[in-house]
Amino acid sequence: MRHPLLREENVLAGLEASDCKEALRKIVDFLPEWILSAGEKKRIFQLLLLREQLGTTAVGGGIAYPHCFSSEVREPIMAFGVSPGGVTYPSLDGRAVHFIFVLILPQTEAAEQQKRQILQNIKWFLCDRHLKDRLRTAKTAADICHLLAPDAQQHLAIGV
Repeated sequence: MRHPLLREENVLAGLEASDCKEALRKIVDFLPEWILSAGEKKRIFQLLLLREQLGTTAVGGGIAYPHCFSSEVREPIMAFGVSPGGVTYPSLDGRAVHFIFVLILPQTEAAEQQKRQILQNIKWFLCDRHLKDRLRTAKTAADICHLLAPDAQQHLAIGV
């Protein structure tokens, strides 16, 4: 059975950050304590920064997919930050990033395949320029979730 990875409580609308590091910090800190404790958030943030040092996860078109693998999680966790004004990020096309999907995966054999599937699903959603424009101007997490899954009974394809 599929369940949605992206829920309203994991969506940060109106993200304002001066750079990649600040944006990642805000998104990770935004996750509810019942998902990640303060100590886990600190370690996850460090893992995400290490991943960015390997090479940018900002693929162009205003999109970044920062991700990491952690023994601290048992199920994939996703957070989504939307920055209307854009975040300075070392992106492949040199442009600001407006959509930051943070993906935290368990350290399991299946996690790499899960990562590929989830990132492919996100890419599919965000190939629609009209949708990206509407997401960028959305005011609330509920608005963003509605844009990604307009039918309340429909689970986002961004699930496992």
